Amino acid sequence: MIWAFIILFLAAFTMGLIGAPSWGLFILMFLFLAYLFRFYYYHVLFGKNAEKIKHYVSKSKIPHYRFIYQLLYGNEAEAEKTLNRIKQKTAKNQANVMLLTKQEKYKEAKELLSKMKDNKVKFYYGAVISLHEGNQHAYNSYKEQIKDNVYLSWLKAEEYILEGNTNEAIEIVDKQIKHLRGLKLLSAVHYRDSMTQDD
Repeated sequence: MIWAFIILFLAAFTMGLIGAPSWGLFILMFLFLAYLFRFYYYHVLFGKNAEKIKHYVSKSKIPHYRFIYQLLYGNEAEAEKTLNRIKQKTAKNQANVMLLTKQEKYKEAKELLSKMKDNKVKFYYGAVISLHEGNQHAYNSYKEQIKDNVYLSWLKAEEYILEGNTNEAIEIVDKQIKHLRGLKLLSAVHYRDSMTQDD
C-alpha cells in the first residue's frame, strides 16, 4: 500500500514540474481515492463473492476486519488479541459484545451493552442475548427498536433454531444470501454453515 502513496507523490511532483493544469491534479486525486476505496472498502461493503470477501478480511491490515474473520472462523484467542488493536471506541465495544455473545458470556455482554449508545448493533445483540436467556419481554423490547430487515430476519431464524426448526431457519438465510453484499453476506454464509454443522 505504501507504493500507492509513493506513486501519488511522484506523479504530483512531476505534474508540478511540467506545469500541468490544476484540474489534472484533481483527476489524479480522484483516481487515487477511487483506488483507496476499492482497496479498503469495496469488498466489505459491496462484494458479491463470499470467498473473496473472506480472503480479503483474512489478509486485511485493518484490525476490525481481521477481528471479524477470526470471530467467524473460530480463532477466538486471536480475535481477543485483535480486539485490543481496534482504536475506535464504538467499533471496539461492538466487537467486544460480538465476542462475548459468541462465548455465551451474556452477563458481561449485557453490562457492556448498557454502556453503549443506542444503535442497531446494540439492539440486535441485546435481542439475541435476551432470546437465549428466555427473557421474552427484553427480547420484544430490543426487537421493536430494530429497523434493519436483515437483522430482523436473523432473529427470526434464531427463533426457529431454538425451537428445533433448523430447516426453516436455513430457508430464511438462503433467501437473504441472494441479495446481501459485503460483510453481511459473509456473516449470513457463515451463519448458514453453522446451522448445517450443528445438525
